[in-house]
Amino acid sequence: MELVLFAAVLAGVVSVLCRELVPSSSFRWQIAVVAVAVLCGLVVVGARAAAEDDQPQETSPRGAEAQPAVKKWVKPENWPKDHPLPLVESNCARCHLTAGRELTAAVVNFVRSVHDQQQMSCSDCHGGNTEDDVKAHYEDFGFIGTKKSAHIATCSECHDEAAETLAAGGHHWDFSKRINTEYPMCFDCHGNHDIGNPPPDFELTLWCIDCHESPDKDFPNLLSVVKQNDNLWKTMGQVRRKRIHEEEPIPEEFQDDVDKLRHKTMHLVHTSKEITANEAKTVNDQAESLRTRMQKWLESNQ
Repeated sequence: MELVLFAAVLAGVVSVLCRELVPSSSFRWQIAVVAVAVLCGLVVVGARAAAEDDQPQETSPRGAEAQPAVKKWVKPENWPKDHPLPLVESNCARCHLTAGRELTAAVVNFVRSVHDQQQMSCSDCHGGNTEDDVKAHYEDFGFIGTKKSAHIATCSECHDEAAETLAAGGHHWDFSKRINTEYPMCFDCHGNHDIGNPPPDFELTLWCIDCHESPDKDFPNLLSVVKQNDNLWKTMGQVRRKRIHEEEPIPEEFQDDVDKLRHKTMHLVHTSKEITANEAKTVNDQAESLRTRMQKWLESNQ
């Protein structure tokens, strides 16, 4: 608008000068027309320049860190068929979805684990920057990666009762001093990314046999609890896989019994001491009753 007013005033000045200084009226008219045309051209050019100045300009990354593009939260082509994504859309999972091999397998296994159900994400255990992909693995943001001793400390912070029970038994070792492979670590028995949702072929009994040469003789009653627990988890795994798209894969009718039984089993196994036959029978009967109910649920929901 300012350019238009300026051009109008300037055109008026040119007209006066032409009338006073140029003797021929026809020639004065021609000069005035040319002058107005030139001024109109200047107005157009100026308006375009002003419009370009109003457009937001891209800032150069020089002198400042360029922000990485945010990856889309979509399933990659090689994602298991009908397998859902984690409940929490984190920058860690977005990158690992397409990273391939064991980096993507970690996300696949994490889906509907107990930690996924609690809407936790990678950074809750691994640390790291959840806002900037470039700095995701910086130690300044508490990233611990796969450092075993640090992870065991993290497990203990949340699972204090389980950690205290384990510390009172023969399986305990202070891993803050050093790693000792003669003692089991949390993820040796519980897994890591798939906690609470182990693969179909997982058996805790095999881990006992791997360290103990004759567990059936040394602690037969406790071993029977572990074996019955394996039977229950095989059936429970079928239920979980059938309801994997649900935020809570275990049907509500079983949840209280599952929690109570897991708590009892945790105390028995973490103390790593032989129990009486009656103690074993009580727990095993509860586990078999729950397994039978789940099996009937599977048959009625085929």
